[in-house]
Amino acid sequence: MYGVSCDYSALAVQRHQPITHGESYQMAAGTYIPPSSVQFSMSVDDLADKINRVLQLDTSTDKAFLPVMKSISHRTVEFFHHFITMAAHASSLSDAHRVVMSGKMMQLAFQNPYLMHAVFGVAVTHLRHLLPHDKSFDIAAAIHWENALKLYRKEISKPIDEHNMDPLMSTCMLLGTIIFSSEECKPANSWIFSSDPTRLSWLLGQSGLRYILEAVSIQQLQQSIWFEAFMESDDENHSFNNNSPGREGLHPELADLCEIDETTTEESNPYHWPVRMLSPMLPLKADRNNFGKLITFIGRLEPVYTKLLQEKDPRALLILSHWLGKMCEEDQWWIYHRVSSECFAICMFLEHNEDPRIVNLLQYPAEKCGYVLDHVLKEMIVQDSDNLVYLP
Repeated sequence: MYGVSCDYSALAVQRHQPITHGESYQMAAGTYIPPSSVQFSMSVDDLADKINRVLQLDTSTDKAFLPVMKSISHRTVEFFHHFITMAAHASSLSDAHRVVMSGKMMQLAFQNPYLMHAVFGVAVTHLRHLLPHDKSFDIAAAIHWENALKLYRKEISKPIDEHNMDPLMSTCMLLGTIIFSSEECKPANSWIFSSDPTRLSWLLGQSGLRYILEAVSIQQLQQSIWFEAFMESDDENHSFNNNSPGREGLHPELADLCEIDETTTEESNPYHWPVRMLSPMLPLKADRNNFGKLITFIGRLEPVYTKLLQEKDPRALLILSHWLGKMCEEDQWWIYHRVSSECFAICMFLEHNEDPRIVNLLQYPAEKCGYVLDHVLKEMIVQDSDNLVYLP
């Protein structure tokens, strides 16, 4: 369901403090608070009262919105329950993510209004997806997201430590979800066909978690409720956190196209790092066991590469299209419309590129997003015509 878009275990490498997957994590199974105990340990009225008290801690709400806030306040319990149910059954979440999302994170939401607003924002956005004809969800989503953003910006301007890192990281991930989700995505509206830089905000806005993680130490991060879930972004061989120079382990055709040889480093070639990240992802099945590894791609892109994307550099676009194509395999409500639409747009843009290697490599993302390349269409037409039976 939600994007964990950053490289968590890399922090240990950067600080020269190794983290191993064999460590005994403090988040043992016994600390899990099942959704039922959160939902039913209080009466509905008591729960509504507790939620409203949390939201009343937010004094920044525009006075013009207060009547609207009151009109939807009676639905907060509904939103609360929907979020927990949704988190408990989200097919893209690993068990470690579900434990945090429906347990300890919800406890933090009762102490931090910006996180509670973000929780309701996701819940209402999902309800809007399920019930598009109910326009009341549009209003509720807008209000909760606006308040979540406003309070989050205020909190993140303060020093970040072990006391506020968890609610900040939780909110950041939920905000990343809403930035990514849109049912109105159309290939024609992609940044590929526009000069509007904000059209790429769905991608550029995913690096916020990196800022929080870089502000805390490894020792602090090990205390996080998210630590075990974060460790799922890599494997025991550190395949997904590999900064090695050269081309060993890279997708060979992409490495050739991007002029990567045995001496290439991420500093000498802007394509090296994204290809290095992407290559071990492509063989994976896009399911709940691997989603935490796949989603990290967009949170770890360096400015030198995203600048190439903004300039619509063909090789940079082709690399991104392969990741988008991989993500098309997982039909999640908050991500599928975006990745399939943007992948489709890149295929449209690159299809007639003069470099035949680019057109050939475009077949993978095209198949994943359902785009039929011209030469494939012509082959289909020829095959159909050969199968026609002409009667005298």
